[in-house]
Amino acid sequence: MSNPANLPPINAIRVFETAARLGNFTRTGETLGMTQAAVSYQVKQLEDRLGFALFERKARHVELTPRGARLARGTSDAFRLLERTFRDVREDRDSVLSVTALPTFCSNWLVPRIGAFQLENPQLAVRIDSRSDLVDIKAGEADIGIRIGKGEWPGLEARRLFGDTTAPLVSRAAAERFGPFNQPEDLLKLRLFGPMGWWRAWFTLAGGDASRLPERPALELETQTMEVSAAIASGDAATMVSPIYFAEQIASGALVAPFHAELDQDDAHYMVFDPTRAREPKIKAFIAWMLFQPMAFCLNRSEPAFPEAGKAVVNGQP
Repeated sequence: MSNPANLPPINAIRVFETAARLGNFTRTGETLGMTQAAVSYQVKQLEDRLGFALFERKARHVELTPRGARLARGTSDAFRLLERTFRDVREDRDSVLSVTALPTFCSNWLVPRIGAFQLENPQLAVRIDSRSDLVDIKAGEADIGIRIGKGEWPGLEARRLFGDTTAPLVSRAAAERFGPFNQPEDLLKLRLFGPMGWWRAWFTLAGGDASRLPERPALELETQTMEVSAAIASGDAATMVSPIYFAEQIASGALVAPFHAELDQDDAHYMVFDPTRAREPKIKAFIAWMLFQPMAFCLNRSEPAFPEAGKAVVNGQP
């Protein structure tokens, strides 16, 4: 591994590289905003450190020595590589939007719709990270995040999107075979998927007898999408999930929401971003697009996607 401490000062290397290209200390000083004497001093310091001459001083110009010419080729290549790298990074920052989203929100809502955003913003490429781990947005690991919580993420601005609720869903086949479901206990004819804590809380909310629930669920998987897929495939299960994620399947009839009661999880979905970067065109474009999506995935609603989206929260404070 290279050790930067073994290199001469970067400013001296830059002065040398420029003087090697221009062949004149006066023009080098004009290019770098230095005096001719300062250029000569930087070159002399570099020569003293290396132990050999880099230039032959002529009356009106300087010429590279053989060793100086060899060093000039390498430093010029290095500076071109640095310039290209920094240019690529700047272009990537401007033209690539990175979004970190919760897995189920990502797969069920964002991914099917992100193409529409790109059609409206063809100059942008979008990268989506659907890991459950929190990504450090403040450190630049992502431009925008979709999170569940109370809007309290230090240093980030949070825009409330919608509340976090859960309710039982069953497949159409299960509804036809085991329905009707007139009271919560009717769901006990089915296998129950999802966290049993949610089931007990929802049963109590809906007026059912939570003591009749099994001790543990028949199935609990990593994501709600997996549990719903398993329930549809089995045809004999109900799964406790967030209905807002599956509104399109409910609208199509693939899933049935047998009860109107939804358990409020006391959290909400937020869009978060670094407020110091809020004016960047790509971030402004995504915020505007996100906040005014039609509520195609929310049951029995026709208002804008996120009616509370105008509320900005910074560090938990509106």
